Amino acid sequence: MNETIRIVLLMALVFSSGSVAGGPRSASKILDATRGVLSGQGYPALTIEAVAAAAGVGKSTIYRWWPSKEALVADALAEIFRADEIPDLGDTHAELRHAVDMTIDNYANEDMAASLPALAGGLLPHPELMARFREAFLSRKRENIAAALRRGIQRGDLPHDLDTDLVQDIWAGTILYRRLMTGSPLDADLAEHLVRLVTNTPPLLPHREAEVRPITDP
Repeated sequence: MNETIRIVLLMALVFSSGSVAGGPRSASKILDATRGVLSGQGYPALTIEAVAAAAGVGKSTIYRWWPSKEALVADALAEIFRADEIPDLGDTHAELRHAVDMTIDNYANEDMAASLPALAGGLLPHPELMARFREAFLSRKRENIAAALRRGIQRGDLPHDLDTDLVQDIWAGTILYRRLMTGSPLDADLAEHLVRLVTNTPPLLPHREAEVRPITDP
């Protein structure tokens, strides 16, 4: 079998809803061990050998179900990555606050924040694996948050042309940047500010089809 096809098929098993379908009985122990090694040694130092030793299994057991370190770490992180549906509370502000709090919870997690950039970098040379990674980590979460934003639009609480993708990029980008770069707090004040970027009247975020005005000489 072509190696690329083999890896893609294995990744389809790995990037599932929190478990490896048909995988080893020790899958949960292996994924727990992976997160333990991540916490103790960091992503760059993590090896399949270290995970196997921590889980009490052979390397062959891991390689049978996870074709690479990146696949193993991605599945371990997927188990703790929240992608909840945002409940319909009849209150746009409360629903968006739920969405922002969930995003903060994800990126405030030490293992997640420290590993995602390196993991994404490791997958970049493999477009098919990067696409699977994005699907596993982002698609469901983004669609759930977009659904909450669309409810706010339908209620008339948000502009009809609000760019829901841009909103989520700004939320996640701000939170991850603070977590990795500035060390600024990920607290209730930040959550409120991020929600109010969208709910303020007029909103502070550009719309999907904002007019681009030409630059003219004075």
